[in-house]
Amino acid sequence: FFFFKQKTAYEISLGLVGSEMCIRDRYKPYAQSQGRGIVLIDNAEKLPKDVCCIISKYISRPLLINDLKFDLRIYVLVTSYEPLRIYVYNEGLTRFASESYSKAAGLTSTFAHLTNYSLNKKCTSFIPNYNIEDDDHGHKWSLSGLFRHLAAIGVDTTFLWSRIYDVIIKAVISVEHIIVESSKAVGIGHSNCFELLGFDILIDSTLRPWLLEVNLSPSLACDSPLDYHLKYNLVAETLNMACIHL
Repeated sequence: FFFFKQKTAYEISLGLVGSEMCIRDRYKPYAQSQGRGIVLIDNAEKLPKDVCCIISKYISRPLLINDLKFDLRIYVLVTSYEPLRIYVYNEGLTRFASESYSKAAGLTSTFAHLTNYSLNKKCTSFIPNYNIEDDDHGHKWSLSGLFRHLAAIGVDTTFLWSRIYDVIIKAVISVEHIIVESSKAVGIGHSNCFELLGFDILIDSTLRPWLLEVNLSPSLACDSPLDYHLKYNLVAETLNMACIHL
């Protein structure tokens, strides 16, 4: 990752090299959410050094289903950093891009390269999911629906989960000392608070998970029966785990 410090808006010039897409990085502006402002660039050196943004490596060979790119929203509850206690919810979301990955016209093919639900639901080819029993249909699946599909095509899902857990644990450990010291500075004890995080993870064609980002305030909005079923139970389980019993 590359971090730039100051808050300046900037538009990126994108391009192609021959007939091959030369995508090296993903540009995300400062303090934005729901896919706003994300573009793909072919050279991070084109960015002026006074832009406040995050540049992350573009994964050029993602795992595809029906020629569609997708990512995972995994919910992680941290109830304590000292000692460290991390819980991963056993359900989540699979968010698909709404246009073919192999037929993408170029770097500006937003609906083929970006998997953000808030963007893709605006695409004319987006297929919503209206049936909780049919949770592997359309452009938003449940996490369990995805893993059933992967198991059916021969993927070792137990091993894949172990690799995802490894990513989650290392990400939380990377900020553990900062949060512990900050909590002590303001007098917060280990049992005074908790944090529900939304991990966005991309799986590549070799079944390696990549961390896209960690959301401090994952959306609990419900646009479908699938959302409602998942998030209602997620909130109830989170409060129970945090000893705020309903």
